[in-house]
Amino acid sequence: MTTTLPFDRQIEHTAADWWVRLRDPALPEHALLEWSDWLEADARHAEAFERACALAEAAASMDAASRRAFVARFAPAGPAHSTRPRRTWFAWSAAAAVTLVALGAGLFLTLRPGTTDAPRQYASQRAAHRDIELPDGSSIELGGATSVVARYGRDERAVDLETGEAFFRVAHAERPFVVNAGPLRIRDLGTAFNVRRTGDRVIVAVTEGRVRVSPLAAQGDAGTIELGAGREVSFDPETQAMHILDIDPATATAWRGHRLEFVNEPLSSVIDNVNRYSARPIRLADPGLGKLTFTGTVEVDTIDSWVSALPRVFPLRVHAYPDRLELARQTTMARGARPH
Repeated sequence: MTTTLPFDRQIEHTAADWWVRLRDPALPEHALLEWSDWLEADARHAEAFERACALAEAAASMDAASRRAFVARFAPAGPAHSTRPRRTWFAWSAAAAVTLVALGAGLFLTLRPGTTDAPRQYASQRAAHRDIELPDGSSIELGGATSVVARYGRDERAVDLETGEAFFRVAHAERPFVVNAGPLRIRDLGTAFNVRRTGDRVIVAVTEGRVRVSPLAAQGDAGTIELGAGREVSFDPETQAMHILDIDPATATAWRGHRLEFVNEPLSSVIDNVNRYSARPIRLADPGLGKLTFTGTVEVDTIDSWVSALPRVFPLRVHAYPDRLELARQTTMARGARPH
């Protein structure tokens, strides 16, 4: 049987105040300890805080007109009159949380920085990683030269991976969390996963839990697959096929340790990804070289050395310029010509 503890107006206001304070990225550590102590001091505190969170979630899902009407009803401006009927705990909780949110100069955007009307873009620099904390407790780690757009809407939490590579750790919530990466839609089923997008070539690797991967062009559930931890799917834009592999999760996210791992990938895709870390852009003088397949590891700190070694395994030669490295087809039978 569920027990509802007595309502206390001050506790409800304090809970709403904590809800607001906890969304401040600069909140000091001692404040978190104070919050924890407050929760443990009285069982009513935890109940009130849960109500404030639920109320804020509901209010954040409203459109602007509904939110104004909600605030006007439960948190009108001006002092309360003694003749006003006593409010229920829900009304007081609404007045506390919604008033604080309404006066909080953008706290709704802090709670949900991206909505379908106001998406928020995050990007990393070349050769740099960036950690993103989303308002629902989920996190994204961006690889070098990666760009994503977060769109937190009423029905789902969505992130568009425009280019590059990102590792997602998703917090559980009622609204589904999806990643749109070119031709693929990845729906989280309570998990952590990695997505790399190179044009329309996409690779999804699951490190924990499960994901559901669907081609955007498919009708209904056609072509949808589910992946568990230790599995990877790659989408080939030329054949429109999805290939599933068993993987080592540590290998799938090796880029987080500054190593790029490739398995039977076209050299063009490999070069595009290496360029997200290379000090000098690498160019293919002959597009035909891009169809060669490469399997191996590229250390991001020694990219020039890796490029210099390519003529040992591929029929190409390397031309080094101050502003770029260029790969040209080897026109003679000699292999392993020294790059210059």
